[in-house]
Amino acid sequence: MMTDQAKEEDNLVPVSEKFTLECIKNSDVKISHKYTLGSLENQTFCVRFDPHDKYIAQGCNDGTVRIYNVFTGKQSYVLNTEMEQPMPTTQLRWRPAQSMAVTKNVIISVNANGALQHWHTTSGKLLHTIYDELNQLLTVDYNPDGTMFVTGGSDTVVRVYDEQTRQLKIALEGGGSGEPGHSNRVFCVKFDQEDPNYVISGGWDNNIKVWDIRQPNPVRSIYGPYVCGDSIDLHDGYLLTGAYKDHKQLQ
Repeated sequence: MMTDQAKEEDNLVPVSEKFTLECIKNSDVKISHKYTLGSLENQTFCVRFDPHDKYIAQGCNDGTVRIYNVFTGKQSYVLNTEMEQPMPTTQLRWRPAQSMAVTKNVIISVNANGALQHWHTTSGKLLHTIYDELNQLLTVDYNPDGTMFVTGGSDTVVRVYDEQTRQLKIALEGGGSGEPGHSNRVFCVKFDQEDPNYVISGGWDNNIKVWDIRQPNPVRSIYGPYVCGDSIDLHDGYLLTGAYKDHKQLQ
């Protein structure tokens, strides 16, 4: 339950007095420091702008989800404050603006304890929970119209769910007579924004998997990127990956 103190809490205290921001020389892009959100007590695992660029959501090490107003820099809402055994909120996604769902301002969070939760941010109400107690959930993404979402985690399986029913549509794990799936933790899943039948995933096994969600095996594998976070993106037919290594980090 939210308190008056939790709403519109002032969080403008700098996390580090040594904060510096350098701009690339001769660049037309000018960047300036506006304010610092959060505090040293809340370690950040993930952040996400809402579809209307009004709020920033922060997933924290204690499992809380903190929502800040972009224009004021103040904390507006706090979600998931009553975990018996706090574990990190590892990834967040706002329901897309294109969604036809009646309820607005919905955010989905995944936690290292295996919980996937739908929250109504402005009321603080927990709408639904899916528990996978034998899995550490590490990543989540919506398809463009918000009718499906996909998850990945420590059990290596990529799962696609129906947003309206919250039921599992397909578990993408590969194997059998087809292309194998992931062999280690999955740290990033991403729906193709141009063709929602395709999902891209990556993790600790140095493999990027391209899935057609109408079948259980990947349609392509790309060896190389050691993905350890939300570091896969697609645009105009191009795939961008970020890897945790000392060379060729972006490919």
